[in-house]
Amino acid sequence: MLLIFRTVFLALYFPVVCLVGLVICLFRPFNRNNSRLIAMLFGYARFIMGVRLTIGPQPESIQAIYVTNHQSTLDMFLYGESLPDNMAILGKHSLGYIPLFGLIFWLAGNIFINRGDKSKAHGAMQVAADIVKDKGCSVYIFPEGTRSNGRGLLPFKAGAFILAIEAGLPIVPLCASSTHKNINLNRWNAGECRIEQLPPISTEGLTRADAKALAQQVQAQMKARIDLMDTEIAQDEGRG
Repeated sequence: MLLIFRTVFLALYFPVVCLVGLVICLFRPFNRNNSRLIAMLFGYARFIMGVRLTIGPQPESIQAIYVTNHQSTLDMFLYGESLPDNMAILGKHSLGYIPLFGLIFWLAGNIFINRGDKSKAHGAMQVAADIVKDKGCSVYIFPEGTRSNGRGLLPFKAGAFILAIEAGLPIVPLCASSTHKNINLNRWNAGECRIEQLPPISTEGLTRADAKALAQQVQAQMKARIDLMDTEIAQDEGRG
């Protein structure tokens, strides 16, 4: 019963935040902090979800390519407070077809990428690189390219790392604990989500040819940290 109530709540909360987000974007279109503000509004849903959010010590936001694990639709309601300031989100082009949300995503100054078309994907990466250089902003990317839906951290695509290398920016990993293991919306206290930012990884001296190896290195570091957070959560809840 509790799961049904929370599912219905999230379904109703989503369009409400989208409408508020549209007003925000119309008053300040393409502002690089729109996405973070709207994401934080989505994040208030966690109080009804019964999820405890723990964000590890975060250094001051730096200009970088931020990468994080993409697990499920719950990400939208949990990750907001971990987003950096002054950034653009790189999202798949199909987001543009979601009524209202697609319009907000565009007005918030984010970037669409068509991963199914290599030439268009390359163009989107070039657009992202131009934004980074011209605006001095960061880019936020889900390097798995899709939701893992309980399958653990998937292999990373090279795009985010090519972008970082070409823009001369570090990679900053953001690790979120496994929601499929640690959150049950049918419980009053649904569980905990932990998010931690790892130290920046320099791309100085690297070329496009190094992107695949860099992606594998970052994926391995993030997987190790996520596994450790999952273990700590299980031990805290007496499941370890």
